[in-house]
Amino acid sequence: MDIKDAVKHNYLLRDLSVEGLNSVAAISSVVNFDGGDVIIREFDRNNDLFIVLEGSARVNSFSGEKLAELGPGGIVGEISLIDEKPRSATVVSVGKTKAVRIPSAELRGLIEAKPEIAAVLFRNLALVLCTRIRAANIQLDGATSK
Repeated sequence: MDIKDAVKHNYLLRDLSVEGLNSVAAISSVVNFDGGDVIIREFDRNNDLFIVLEGSARVNSFSGEKLAELGPGGIVGEISLIDEKPRSATVVSVGKTKAVRIPSAELRGLIEAKPEIAAVLFRNLALVLCTRIRAANIQLDGATSK
């Protein structure tokens, strides 16, 4: 699967023009991870974004508790991409995992040069984060009612 095909079907880039998809694909690369490899380490300052293509990635809290597991299409690294702060969790591969890496520095350059990409990307990121906040609220509500 080529990078352009991989990213064009992801909800993060939904509604992006063909030119925008080509621009994002041009700065992206495919990376492979073995089971247990660290994709993102909590507190690191790297702000790259990853889209899981094959396999899955487990998001762990500082204490090692599983917060989420993301399969194909899942996005990791979006929080640090947005706020440019250190990573908020550790993400490890579960078995062999393939992902698209979108480097934050190049993506920021692309966003500054092409505002239409920024508009689509940040709208879609906002939708992802809203979904995650709603899920967290449900979990928190369930935990506090016990």
